[in-house]
Amino acid sequence: FFFDKFTCTMSCFASLTAEQKERNKKSRKLDSKLSTRAKIMSEENKMLLLGPGESGKSTIFKQMKILGAGGYSNDELKSFKPIIASNCITQIQVLISAMQLLQIEYANADNIPRAERIAQLPTTADSWSASVGEDIAHLWADKGIQEAYGHRDKDFQLNDSAEYFLSQVDRFIKPDYIPTVADVLRARVRTTGIEEAEFDLEDFQFRMLDVGGQRSERRKWIHCFDCVTAVIFCSSLSEYDQTLREDDSQNRMKESLLLFDEIRNSPWFRNTPFILFLNKIDIFRDKIKEVSLSVCFDDYKGKQTEKDGCEFIKSKFLEMDTEGTSKIHTHFTCAISTENVKVVFGVVKTDLLGKTLIEI
Repeated sequence: FFFDKFTCTMSCFASLTAEQKERNKKSRKLDSKLSTRAKIMSEENKMLLLGPGESGKSTIFKQMKILGAGGYSNDELKSFKPIIASNCITQIQVLISAMQLLQIEYANADNIPRAERIAQLPTTADSWSASVGEDIAHLWADKGIQEAYGHRDKDFQLNDSAEYFLSQVDRFIKPDYIPTVADVLRARVRTTGIEEAEFDLEDFQFRMLDVGGQRSERRKWIHCFDCVTAVIFCSSLSEYDQTLREDDSQNRMKESLLLFDEIRNSPWFRNTPFILFLNKIDIFRDKIKEVSLSVCFDDYKGKQTEKDGCEFIKSKFLEMDTEGTSKIHTHFTCAISTENVKVVFGVVKTDLLGKTLIEI
């Protein structure tokens, strides 16, 4: 009886020791993760925005200013007036040229001299005036221009924000006009060089670098590759039926996939947290109903729906990951929606810090 009782006592003691060891192990693991979390929160975090031109990188960068740097002051909003004026002029000029290319007639003959005047203007903001704005408003209302607009992407390149600006010219020519945040987010200016700023998003401090995405700009990227906390790669979902501005023989989405392959599998980023933003889902949602993904991908057999299309494109990007050891976090985004970007970056923050308490 004594030996049985002794054996039982020793057995229980051994069991408790094993449990204690396990608790100690979990405690050390938690301490380590909390230490890592604190380090990430306190140290400088460098986030690199990469991707091809017109994928929405600069719009994401603007959203970070809204969400993590106090937004835009009145003077900063006013500074976008020349850019918006230039956007209006350049985009109506593209449509005027498209009218000639497609041999479309103006519905209103009075718009012919208006088009001739606008076509001769320099594209700088110095050309802007109330009379120029009025000419643009009349041209945009012309049924011929609207017919030409329907050929965008197929026969010529036009900014995604063209309709937004051209349909609101009357607002822009008012003497007291001050750009809204919505105007600023849609204002298009090609990024050259490297734009850099520091942000604080709900106590998560980070430095973000936005670099030009056109081919001629990519040679500058190497200067940003040191000590990167995470890479955010932007690609436009809606670009599958478009070609590059700098090379009309190359499909934009295929270019984006090649670039993603090159960046993701680079020795610089194999172990770096990687975040994939499949952007412009708002435009894609409408386009997929009219234009099948098969124009870009011969192997696409899915339906012309947002769900099927998004999952297929996502799979194409993930197939490119052959060398990376870190997980790729994929998000479908609408960069012009502040609320959407806020939610997505909340998830990004969680991914970077690690879901420590949930996993333990």
